Amino acid sequence: MPAPGFNSIAVRRSLSLGLALALVAAGPAAAAPAPAAAPWPAGLYNPKPLADDLILPLPCGGALALRPVATPADSRRTRLVGPFAGPTGDAQRHLLIGKYEVSALQYQAVMAQGSGQACPPVAAAPAGAQVDPRLAAQVGVSRIDAINFAAQLSRWLQANAGHLPPCAAGAAPCLPRVEGKPAFVRLPLDLEWEYAARGGALVPDDTFALPRYPMPEGLDRHAWYNRNADGEIAPIGRRLPNPLGLHDLYGNAWELMNDPYSSPQFPGQVGGDVLMGGGIHSADEELRADARVEVQPYDSAGDVKTADTGFRVVLAAPVVTSAARVPAAPPPPAPPRETPADGHLRIEVDAYAMVLVDGEVKGSFDAGRPLELRGLRTGSHRIEVSPLVSGYPKAEKTVVLTDAEPVSIQIHLEPTPERAESLLDLNPDQRRRVRRQLNDLGYPCDPASDRFDRGFQVVLREFQRESGLPITGKLTPETRAQLERRAAEQQRARKAAERAPAPAPQPGGRYLQPADSAPDGRWMDPAAP
Repeated sequence: MPAPGFNSIAVRRSLSLGLALALVAAGPAAAAPAPAAAPWPAGLYNPKPLADDLILPLPCGGALALRPVATPADSRRTRLVGPFAGPTGDAQRHLLIGKYEVSALQYQAVMAQGSGQACPPVAAAPAGAQVDPRLAAQVGVSRIDAINFAAQLSRWLQANAGHLPPCAAGAAPCLPRVEGKPAFVRLPLDLEWEYAARGGALVPDDTFALPRYPMPEGLDRHAWYNRNADGEIAPIGRRLPNPLGLHDLYGNAWELMNDPYSSPQFPGQVGGDVLMGGGIHSADEELRADARVEVQPYDSAGDVKTADTGFRVVLAAPVVTSAARVPAAPPPPAPPRETPADGHLRIEVDAYAMVLVDGEVKGSFDAGRPLELRGLRTGSHRIEVSPLVSGYPKAEKTVVLTDAEPVSIQIHLEPTPERAESLLDLNPDQRRRVRRQLNDLGYPCDPASDRFDRGFQVVLREFQRESGLPITGKLTPETRAQLERRAAEQQRARKAAERAPAPAPQPGGRYLQPADSAPDGRWMDPAAP
């Protein structure tokens, strides 16, 4: 069974197919094997090993761990198609994504080999060091630095491909191939990163749609961010992984993407570099799978580099590896059938948003101000609503227009838990009331405080769990309504107990008699008084 792998040939679109195939046939020139180096201990590149990890060799005896991420052909979640077969050689295609952020030691080894310098020492960590600097994520790099790392590693892999085993029969380290052509290294696309961060094909639809994959152990066990990082970049793999086995997706180092910044809010514009995942100074609400930050690539000092910006890598493969992979030219399309352009669509939404019809921006509007669209062709249309305020996810709907009558649709944008809590706009007295209600219901919470801090969120999650509500740690309208109901039930039960008459004593039993009837204070067993 062929192992995952591939060959890389850069063929510009302007070249003829014959030239492209000639380049493929030529292949890379034979290269002498790289100088032997003692292999690194596994703990330096894969501190949390899994059985189906793919281990890619690095110069200087190093290695880098990657995870397979399935991209099912029938997936509704992504249009991505991975170039590699699965770990068992099945037909389903996979991406191969770095299991961890690239560490300082991995970065030094690759760049030293490229510049002809000596390999970095692989020795014991400095005495008394709390953080092993070799395992810390590499930061302080620009996108160009990260691309150069990927390019240098790809050159080394190509030069040594004849001496590196394919990824079959559990070989490790190994070099994946596609139709005999070796893989190369690049930065991830933001769509690849987001798909993997959400859990890919391993999680159900409702989980995939969440801003973050579920973390029953709490965010602190999964991410280094402003509440637990103390401003320090951490070693790779110290926090729990996501459902795909990927570590440090949220927090620690911001991660550079391969593609430049773009946004539905600015259709057609392409900007600076893209960072995703958040960093050590990010707040809880900033750690989201869909959060993209644009950064200026250059300033007066040159390349922009920050002390909390790093990267992870993916393996890639060319699409056209042989003549057999070149599809036949499709027949020319039939001329489009004329369709009437007299459809009328009325759209209402409950938040300030931009509307796209079949990918074309039609305008922006706010709640209470419907958008009227006339002159649309009849037939099916894809409506996309992209919120222009934070705290709301995108929404999509398909409508069918006719020339018979206008079509009206209402699109509800469900706010995130953080946004829903902020929309309640509670004053300090109302916030204290919420804490008092939780405390009275048996969820320990200081009723004198008006802060919805981390301790409050822990208590609120427990209330939500026991009430069968979504566990967000945020006071959503649904949570507040349930809290008010239970507090009212408790109050009614207390009043009913106060109005109930005291129970009459039961006859028989022991009674302490008054002093005049039992001067010595002894217990007697008379009839009940």
